[in-house]
Amino acid sequence: MSEAKDHPWPPRYYEAEGPVLVPTALARSPWDPKAIAGGPVSALLASGAEDAALDAEFEIARFQVDIFGKVPHQPLSLESAVLRDGRQTKLHRITMLADGRPVAQAHILRVRRLETPIFPVPHDYPAPEAVPVQEGPRGARMGGAITLRRVLGGPGIPGRGISWLAMEGEVIGGRPSSNFVKACLFADFGNGFGNATDAGEWSYANLDITIQFLRMPVGDWFLLDAETHMAGNGHGTARNQFADEQGVYARGFQTIFVAPGHLSKSVPRPPA
Repeated sequence: MSEAKDHPWPPRYYEAEGPVLVPTALARSPWDPKAIAGGPVSALLASGAEDAALDAEFEIARFQVDIFGKVPHQPLSLESAVLRDGRQTKLHRITMLADGRPVAQAHILRVRRLETPIFPVPHDYPAPEAVPVQEGPRGARMGGAITLRRVLGGPGIPGRGISWLAMEGEVIGGRPSSNFVKACLFADFGNGFGNATDAGEWSYANLDITIQFLRMPVGDWFLLDAETHMAGNGHGTARNQFADEQGVYARGFQTIFVAPGHLSKSVPRPPA
């Protein structure tokens, strides 16, 4: 059966049961079925960070996620706190809880909206319609709701990766996902789409997600330009740039935990 037939349409990562968010099978981590993948974690925190009243006067300038180990695939809740409530900037924290225990958190920096000079980031990315639709990793397709157009490299191909992505699904069932939430979902994809090594030889799970917005993205297509670097000391960084059809809208980073993969020769193996 196709992915679209295997899941309700539109696919979703969570179902809301009052204040509790229950993850669906689509939210499972490809590395551990008892955990939730980083993208759905980031997207749920972003959903909890939205505030229509605040966003009418303030722009979200930075969204930063810290993941406290594996986020369990079980009912979750969100708590918010105001860390700074200034006239020009506001800083909030959204904490994700499992059984009352913090498992991840996001800090959201908002800056008052003003008319200021424009200095766009130069780029030469092709338009999404100029790139054919291609298959992506099953774990990243969200039951057929995420469409991929590869420009350069991509999942499973070591080196810099550039791809256009579109999402028709919902993070929380019955609630259409905003472009801010979609951008925060795709911000998790950098270390996979711009991986430095073969995933079988070395794993490179991200420990955090940072996305600094120049502006909010527009349209249906989100471009991810990602590249991972390592210094041979057990961790690395994924450098990400994000664009829509109007240009670059954000930059981002991820801290990468590097460990031997399931095919690595450095992993001890039982004698033959």
